[in-house]
Amino acid sequence: MHYIVVLLIILFSSHAAFAKQIDVVVGWTKPPYVISEQDSGFELELVRAILLEMGHEMSPIYVPFGRTASLVKKGGVDIGLTLNSGHDIDPAILTDAYVYYQNVAVSRTDRNLEINEIEDLLGHSVIAFQTAISVLGEEFKNTLAHQKNYMELAQQERQVNLLLLGSVDVAVLDRNIFQYAKHQLPFEKQHDTKIHELFPVSSYSAAIPDEQLRNEFNSVLAQFIKDGRYQSLLDEFGLFNFIEEQPAKNLN
Repeated sequence: MHYIVVLLIILFSSHAAFAKQIDVVVGWTKPPYVISEQDSGFELELVRAILLEMGHEMSPIYVPFGRTASLVKKGGVDIGLTLNSGHDIDPAILTDAYVYYQNVAVSRTDRNLEINEIEDLLGHSVIAFQTAISVLGEEFKNTLAHQKNYMELAQQERQVNLLLLGSVDVAVLDRNIFQYAKHQLPFEKQHDTKIHELFPVSSYSAAIPDEQLRNEFNSVLAQFIKDGRYQSLLDEFGLFNFIEEQPAKNLN
């Protein structure tokens, strides 16, 4: 009996030596991906579950949009979320893609708008997320930058409200953010809407400078996707599953 107790103590001590608190830099609230006031959201819950599977505890650090990459580069944090090769970060430290975003144009169905390309937005009142002109490509910028009835808002729930109230013709924002915000409104305000897929799906990774931690993160992420835990978490937050549309190599 004494031998078993000693063995258990050794095993527990060994696990504790490898387990640690992982500092994770997260951009401020963008439901349903990140809900900072609840320490929740799809990205947080996924990464928390992955780290727990690895034997670690996540400690989120919330920062303004755009500061994540710089904090990772300065060191002192373990992981930065929602990054890709378009950010000022070494691509070699990026994990496999763990989350996908797709910006879309959304209109009320009763407006009967035919929007099949960016140019079709001309002549319509358009409200987009902050910095959309900078990040959605040259065609979008050239088409809308000087249009008087184009505006940008940081509060994306206000975008959705203005669209559904009929105050604007089109809202441009992430597909899942739109659906989430829409379904937070009273049922009578949830008018039928049409999604216009004008922009490609964008994948995002976590930046993890530590190679061993990064490799283990990738391995556990792949297992989550394979065994259905990834899909279950998408369902919990009502997110569209873009990962099914990606090349099979992303699932390895």
